[in-house]
Amino acid sequence: MPAPSKVNFPGQKQKIRMRGTKQASRDVKQRLKKNLAVLIETPELLLPEYKGPIRIKWGRKSPVYSTLQEINKVIDNRYDRKWLGKRMMSKRGDFVAKAWSGAMLAAQEEDYSTVSVFQHPLYGSASYIRKGDSRAGFLAGIQNQHNPRLRLLPWEEHAKKGWWFFSSLKGFNCSGQSPIVVNDWILGIIDRCKIKYEILSENLIISSGLNADEVQSGEFSNTGYFKLNFSNGTTFALEETHMKGDQKEPLIMHFALGVLPPKLSEFTEIEYFWAPEGWEGELPEQSLEGLQKVVQGWLNLIVPEKMLVKQCRKAILDGINEGFILQEHWYSTENKKQFIEQLSGNDLERKAVLKLFEIIPEDGFSVNAEGEVDWKEESKTITLKSNSIHLLLVSMWEEFGLELLEELFEITGEKAEEIYSKQLKKKEAFGNFLRKINKSNDIQKTLQKFPWQNIDFAGPCGVAHALVMLARSESIGVSCAYATKIRGTLEEEAIAWSWLLIHKKHSGKDWKFNPSARDLGGDWASSLSDLWEESAKVGKEGPKGYVDKMNKLQKTTGTQHKLPDF
Repeated sequence: MPAPSKVNFPGQKQKIRMRGTKQASRDVKQRLKKNLAVLIETPELLLPEYKGPIRIKWGRKSPVYSTLQEINKVIDNRYDRKWLGKRMMSKRGDFVAKAWSGAMLAAQEEDYSTVSVFQHPLYGSASYIRKGDSRAGFLAGIQNQHNPRLRLLPWEEHAKKGWWFFSSLKGFNCSGQSPIVVNDWILGIIDRCKIKYEILSENLIISSGLNADEVQSGEFSNTGYFKLNFSNGTTFALEETHMKGDQKEPLIMHFALGVLPPKLSEFTEIEYFWAPEGWEGELPEQSLEGLQKVVQGWLNLIVPEKMLVKQCRKAILDGINEGFILQEHWYSTENKKQFIEQLSGNDLERKAVLKLFEIIPEDGFSVNAEGEVDWKEESKTITLKSNSIHLLLVSMWEEFGLELLEELFEITGEKAEEIYSKQLKKKEAFGNFLRKINKSNDIQKTLQKFPWQNIDFAGPCGVAHALVMLARSESIGVSCAYATKIRGTLEEEAIAWSWLLIHKKHSGKDWKFNPSARDLGGDWASSLSDLWEESAKVGKEGPKGYVDKMNKLQKTTGTQHKLPDF
């Protein structure tokens, strides 16, 4: 729906404002007035210093030099407003000089209340006075020469044709058709970045936080630093924390927006000096190749600066094709045990890892922080992003779980399949999982050394043997629960009561037993206790001592039941 028409009252004045303009604030007026005053009073100081040739191919005059000559004509006639007005609107002649003519007329205006606004996503925004039909960027750049970035804009067309312009807080120059860097430009960009630095020599600048001797010798560092090597032979060494992306604007953008055309790779080479802790000597060629791709991507504004350090380190680590890598620490093949010691887990888990490394193929692999495996056929390096043994074993269990069970516990067949499948689904913490298997396995091995395997025999000695085997295979609690339910001969009940006595589980259960059985059980408790203590030694010392104690118990009970042969 169209807006309603405005009602005009007699004597009321209406202000007409062009699109793209605004009412200037006091600060904007003062800033613009100051800039234009400098422009008209000392214009020569605002022009780029031309360091290129006057004549180029076929004897033609340099187009940049020609533009500067045309601008000088404008400067010579800067107080001739009629001449400026004519030059400003001319369809012929140099387009940069044309914008300068408009700027010179603007400088002689008295009213700065209405200004135009120039906005650019990279170069920023600025207020200016529009005069003539020149490009907004040209007029804004000329009228805001104090801004190192904006003053490049009028020279954009020349830059597209191969002419190089460098602008920073410390100067403005054109180097011709070759990108010739000067130290003032480098230092001006660094100053804009607000990075503290030290000039060690004519060709070496280092940021704060760096060791000068380390940088000069080109040593690798565990903290990491970059070298920006410029075509004039100057190097700017930069500590890596300046590349974390904390700044409002990436460092690389400061350099890119200080030059036209913004092709940093034409005159800058980047090096990154870092090696994982534990590494000695030169980095592998593969690491250096991967690293070069990353830094070149950053130089060409493809790799985000906040990801630069991470990707550089990843490229270096990915290029190492032997040994072990835990996060960002490298261990040689000979230091396998040292590597495993750094992992988080118990001794049994570390034993499992050691066996795992013996089982798996020669191919290297990496396990990320989520436990996902990436096999590397062309590398023998084992890389772990987390120090958790659980994550490592989880990642390998599906493929190597059955072999681990056999190697660690000598468990095979259906039993192994059952344990393997259960852990594959449940993914129980491997510390507890392995402890349970180890305990169960030890119990089974111990039980196999007991006499009278799979033989049931009657009498109090038979009950005693059954209770010992139940306690050793399950638990004392389970055996005591079983003892309370034993109903048989008086002697058998007496052994059951004696069992509760020696384990102090008899309280409150006397009503379940015959008084005579309780009396006998009390008399037999000492011999039964000796049998129980001897049962703990069977695994290491064999069954002889246990058989002797059982014979003693038989004599104590006076039972007529003979013990099975052993």
